[in-house]
Amino acid sequence: MKNTIKHTYSVLGENKDNTGLVTDRDKFYKESELPLSILDDFQNAAQETRYEISDNTRRIYQSSFSIFEQYCQQHELNALPADPRTVISFIGQQKDMIQASTGKQLSKQTLTTRLAAIRFYHIQAGYHSPSEHPLILRVMRGLSRNQQRKTSVYDQQPIMYDELELLIQVIDNQPQKLTRTRDKAILQLGLQGGFRRSELANIEVDHIAFLRDKLRVRLPYSKNNQQGQKEWKVLPKSEPFSAYDVVKDWMTLAKIESGHLFRSLSRDGQTIRQYQVQSDVENAQVSCRQSGFLTGDDIYQVIKKYCQKAGLNAAFFGAHSLRSGCVTQLYENDKDHLYIMSRTGHNDPRSLKHYLKPKD
Repeated sequence: MKNTIKHTYSVLGENKDNTGLVTDRDKFYKESELPLSILDDFQNAAQETRYEISDNTRRIYQSSFSIFEQYCQQHELNALPADPRTVISFIGQQKDMIQASTGKQLSKQTLTTRLAAIRFYHIQAGYHSPSEHPLILRVMRGLSRNQQRKTSVYDQQPIMYDELELLIQVIDNQPQKLTRTRDKAILQLGLQGGFRRSELANIEVDHIAFLRDKLRVRLPYSKNNQQGQKEWKVLPKSEPFSAYDVVKDWMTLAKIESGHLFRSLSRDGQTIRQYQVQSDVENAQVSCRQSGFLTGDDIYQVIKKYCQKAGLNAAFFGAHSLRSGCVTQLYENDKDHLYIMSRTGHNDPRSLKHYLKPKD
């Protein structure tokens, strides 16, 4: 823990000039010089940096930065701190890389993620990020306009009412009632609310309100709401494939009165696994034991499984197909952009273009 706090404190407390040296104007106490009486308070606050990015983003950054480190080791270059010319050379190597699975070059989005990882680890270590160098910015702008590169275009197709009907038919063939009820609730709630898979996984019972003619779901946090501001999704009971009844049926059947909404089932689908969410605080370290509920990856696998069984090409459908389907279906239902944005939580109507598929 000691090393973690030193690292965190250097990030929070040291400002460096262009030479990498701490400037006299910005000098702060070193941790070893802090009064012992406040160290516990410091460590308690410093632990909050664990939540500055999501666990999924952290995993992606770790993977991307590991690729950059391997490149630097191969050419005997420093990865941290890295010279901007090193990063530019890395981009040159990555942009021409051919993926074995697709035969295509890496997309600009993938390269941007690599740069974001480099930036993140430099800031964590208290260094200026080389990714902000003007020449790197020019290189990335050029990549955006380079029409000669052959990159993979992976865009999940929307699950709309027609596809959902096929998926529900497959689910109804499942012999286990718990499985049938839970999985229909996942799909119908995901489509009607335009939820991301992580949002579906994080819904808890006290986030849900069954009103007279609508289901209201509160989102404590989302991709566009990282600060915990109030955000609700209001889902009319009158819409086709409304989630109102299936969610209520699932909660009644599973006897879920608190905690996460979507629970893990035993391998035979006959029982619900033991549910546990417990935090332990010891020596200023917090560990959280969690089990018995679905994760975002679990929901992804559920959707993939039913798409494959329904004869839909699983390569083009995934958890994001529900969110894309929500946007496209509401558009097909002649709802305007403001209505769709209120359902999905988008802040900018231009963002809908990524999800919206044109009418037939």
